[in-house]
Amino acid sequence: MVDIRDFISCLRHARGEFAGKPFELFPWQAEYLHKLFNTRRHDGLRQYRSSLLAIPRKNGKTQLCAAIGLYMLFCDDIGAEVIVAAGDRQQAALLHDAAKQMVESNETLLSRCKLYRNSIAVPGTNAVMKTISSEAATKHGYNPSCILVDEYHVQKDRELVDVLETATGARRQPLTIFLTTAGYDRQSPCFKTWERAEKIRDGLLADETFLPCIYAAAQDADPFDPATWRAANPNFGVTIKEDYFAQMASKARESTSDEMTFRRLHLNQWTASEEKFFRHGVFESCSSALRPTAGKPCYCGLDLASTYDTTAFVAIWPDEDGSVDVQAKFWIPGDNASKREKADRVPYGQWAKDGFVRLTDGDITDYDEIRDYILEFCEKNWVKGVAVDRWNAVHLMTQLSAEGVTVHPFGQGFGPMNAPTRLLENLATSGRLRHGGNPVLMWQASNVQVKTNDEGLIKPVKKSSHDIGRIDGIVALCMALSLASGEVHGPQVEPEILVL
Repeated sequence: MVDIRDFISCLRHARGEFAGKPFELFPWQAEYLHKLFNTRRHDGLRQYRSSLLAIPRKNGKTQLCAAIGLYMLFCDDIGAEVIVAAGDRQQAALLHDAAKQMVESNETLLSRCKLYRNSIAVPGTNAVMKTISSEAATKHGYNPSCILVDEYHVQKDRELVDVLETATGARRQPLTIFLTTAGYDRQSPCFKTWERAEKIRDGLLADETFLPCIYAAAQDADPFDPATWRAANPNFGVTIKEDYFAQMASKARESTSDEMTFRRLHLNQWTASEEKFFRHGVFESCSSALRPTAGKPCYCGLDLASTYDTTAFVAIWPDEDGSVDVQAKFWIPGDNASKREKADRVPYGQWAKDGFVRLTDGDITDYDEIRDYILEFCEKNWVKGVAVDRWNAVHLMTQLSAEGVTVHPFGQGFGPMNAPTRLLENLATSGRLRHGGNPVLMWQASNVQVKTNDEGLIKPVKKSSHDIGRIDGIVALCMALSLASGEVHGPQVEPEILVL
């Protein structure tokens, strides 16, 4: 049988700076593949039936995954069926395109196979390589000899993996390889596999059929030490440039959310999905008095109360120097203000006396009073638009629109919230935000955590749905910033922020 290292040396890279060049394995790749494929049992079959290859981004994982898939397609058993399972359709397409381009670069392989939209078939051996995603309509009907699960951390459950692995029973030496970077969901199947792999690696658990290969920084390692970068990235200095890493580390120093992303994607450390948003004292340091706002364009955000939250209306005025003035007003029902004060452990009564909070009549928030306040505010200020959380606000939006207010329905998913959340962080950390020392807004800022999804997008969240901390004012501030983004300038501000 052809050695996998010799086979891959006949391929050419499909992407990146090595595109078109011969696929020369890096030492760590050659060592891993030799151990995985050439370690044999007494009967001559492969010893390892599954493996975890955990490695940070930019170390050539996708290219290696495609090359392994092609080896198993052309050189494994007669009738081989290689399933490359990606987290989504986009990643599946990247993998298939990489494999396809590698085949096209080799005339011998190209003459033996047929290329299709999502598969590569070898008629002479009745073998096929299929690239699918976890979003596939059906996951049954396969008979895989090899399963390559790319970016395993994005798999929410084991449904796809279980279906594929249980279908390998008729194969003599099936192989499943999990290729992934670290994630943040410690309840995910990937984290459980990762923990098991660490125990096998450290000799705490015996399984001669499983090969662990994990490149990651220790959890207590200094994330800003170049020695940590090298230890976690076997291709450091080759496919990963030190100046690029230094740039990412510098960005991570200034932002909690960016630090978590840096540690997860580039150091392969598991992080929490939600991290404290503002570093200690950052938002409080923005307590300077507001500059004069007369004659300036104003942008607003409104986050209406659910059963337990406050209602927040936030107005912002961008200045010519890229700074922003912020004014916030809050409402809670007056009948349960005392109860809410004890539950939230904040002085709503005093804040109401100081004019930061309005207590509405009754035991539910009075939307009519909020509407009247906004209309009065719009009469006194040059309001360019009001972004309103779409949830439970259709009637109020209709009323405001009928009075001539420009209303923008606003979703609070990762897509709409990512850019304004990052903009808010940048404004606060650079000292270009002025909120006049509003105590309610500062309290809510201290409650904010940031949640990151698998695409690296962020949004502000509370610690949990049952947590006493409110963040409605920060959410409304982010919505206002989204409307105003074209007039707020400065470093690290993304150009296309308005996503409604």
